[in-house]
Amino acid sequence: MARFKGIWDDLTELLGEESRTYIVWNDEAQFFSGLRGGKPVLSESYDDAKPLERESQFRTLKRISDIPIFKEYI
Repeated sequence: MARFKGIWDDLTELLGEESRTYIVWNDEAQFFSGLRGGKPVLSESYDDAKPLERESQFRTLKRISDIPIFKEYI
């Protein structure tokens, strides 16, 4: 059932949810700057932070990240 819930959330997001831009960071003040080998790459420079918009992107990053991450709307 959880698999279908994820698909439903993604469809709802694409069809009707407004997107807000945000950045992803961890508790060591490192910012998400992309993916390498299927894992999140973090940078200590805010300038390297990659802005994201869709909630599904954050859910995916939380699932594949080895450390706790947070998002902050910009």
